Amino acid sequence: MKLILKQYLASLKERKELDAVLPDLLSSMGMNVFISPTRGVKEYGVDIAAVGRLTDEEEKVYLFSVKSGNLTRDTWNGSADQALRPSLDEIQDSFVPSRLPPQHKDKKIVICLCFGGDVNSGIRQEVSGYEQRNTTDNITFEEWNGDKLSELIQQHLLKEELLPSSSQALLRKSLALLEEPETSSQHFSLLIEQVMSNANDADSVASSITRINVCLWVLYSWCRDGGNLEAAYLSSEQALLLAWDKAKEHYTGRNKTSKSFDSILETYQQITDCYVDQCLIPYVGLKYAISHAVQSPSSIDVNIKLFDVLGRLSVKGHWVLDALIKSYTANPPTDGENQEQELLRLRLREITKSINLLVVNNPLLLSPYKDSQAIDLALALTLLSNNSELDEFVKSWLSEVVNMCMFAFDSNGMYPIIHNSFERLLEHQNKDRADGNYKNKVTEASILYPLLTVFCSLYGLNSVSQELEKFATDKLAHCTLQYWYPNEYSEKFMYSNSDMHGSASTNFPMNNDLAIEHITQECDSSDSFKKMSAAVEGKLPLLLTACRCYRYPVPFHFLEGFIEDILNATSAASELSHVETQ
Repeated sequence: MKLILKQYLASLKERKELDAVLPDLLSSMGMNVFISPTRGVKEYGVDIAAVGRLTDEEEKVYLFSVKSGNLTRDTWNGSADQALRPSLDEIQDSFVPSRLPPQHKDKKIVICLCFGGDVNSGIRQEVSGYEQRNTTDNITFEEWNGDKLSELIQQHLLKEELLPSSSQALLRKSLALLEEPETSSQHFSLLIEQVMSNANDADSVASSITRINVCLWVLYSWCRDGGNLEAAYLSSEQALLLAWDKAKEHYTGRNKTSKSFDSILETYQQITDCYVDQCLIPYVGLKYAISHAVQSPSSIDVNIKLFDVLGRLSVKGHWVLDALIKSYTANPPTDGENQEQELLRLRLREITKSINLLVVNNPLLLSPYKDSQAIDLALALTLLSNNSELDEFVKSWLSEVVNMCMFAFDSNGMYPIIHNSFERLLEHQNKDRADGNYKNKVTEASILYPLLTVFCSLYGLNSVSQELEKFATDKLAHCTLQYWYPNEYSEKFMYSNSDMHGSASTNFPMNNDLAIEHITQECDSSDSFKKMSAAVEGKLPLLLTACRCYRYPVPFHFLEGFIEDILNATSAASELSHVETQ
């Protein structure tokens, strides 16, 4: 385990990675952290500061200057940005005399050279000489290298009573099977369940989430080194959702549990950012590139993966949109956007444009094979409904999806069915799809066609809606057209998927106006959605992440603002027409 942790630490970057692990480690060691890493704040060489006792000796102040990887000539005192030696000089010249809190002035000071790797042998004498020359009665130096950090993590964050040997074995299995991402993530899921199983009060929940976060970072660093992020992506989704399931009762935004959850949310965001930036965005603009990357001769494999990728890209977009809305709410851009808002807006545009290119360059996204792929379509369409620049693309995409579904059904092609497994889809491909009994059986229910009806109506595709309504009347009389909404049990089971929950509205009207009226009434009468912890605490994308991960339909509540805008625009146009007539 120590070797695993050391390799993990050596691979961490300085900012938002290694310096994000240290505060949790120091807190678990019983120390009081009074300075944590903060972007844009100059702390004169100090990245992290803590006060406490590491052994039975007197209480001391520990000042950490953090660097990534091995300590080389460049990172010690060379051309690298923020080399370590100048930072150590700043600590002694500026921080200790003028920035140290008054209550700690009389305590002895330990300046810690912190890095995830080792000191290169070529500069060992220079580092040791510097430490000896600058050691005084009040100031000493310590090296916190990869060996020491991994040992401390094992002792304090992953110690036997907190992460038993059975859980450590699951982590090792997960790391060993990175080339089999689903199996790797299953072992990590068992690890999460074991660590979280006995967490009931606020302190134990915070501690368990911190331990899961460290394990997730270990998994991510190994995935990143191996160039295969799939296991880290799948594990981060489950870790985030199960962490919220435990944290929601204690979440205030300020306490220890809240900080632990926010920390694992940040890890999730970094993993998903890395996945989107490295695996998707560079290739969406190339014709068939993502399709070809699936490396399968079967169109079923390609179809399944394309819709999966569509869902992942869309969920990332929802998280960015949520951050942008919160930023606008907190700091309304009266004199133009601040830097954070501009970066978020550009990031959102990059993701929505990537969805556009993904669909254009991978035509299988026009032909859902599974009815449940309505979930991925809904994630994308709900996100794009916030961007009027892509309205024409959305209309074209919707029209093509409707036409392809109807054509496949009429021509007995690969029309969408209720089954989800590759085996059942392969069977579907080889069956006599014209057989009436078989056809009725595999299309006996649908959330896809109601979803298409709603979006065609919202985007004013009247002729397409009429064709879809006629198709449903003539060809889908046997099919239970329905949609899913959260109910009073959803809060308990949504984030863990430990049991069934939610309610379905059947006999979904396929008429344009009736469909909008129907979902509006359902959303109004279904107030369970607004009472869910993710909605109350302002973390709505958690629900969308759960929908993608556990395969629940995206609630139409996410469209309430869009529907209201459409209805208001329709009402205004009607009033204007009435005035002009008079």
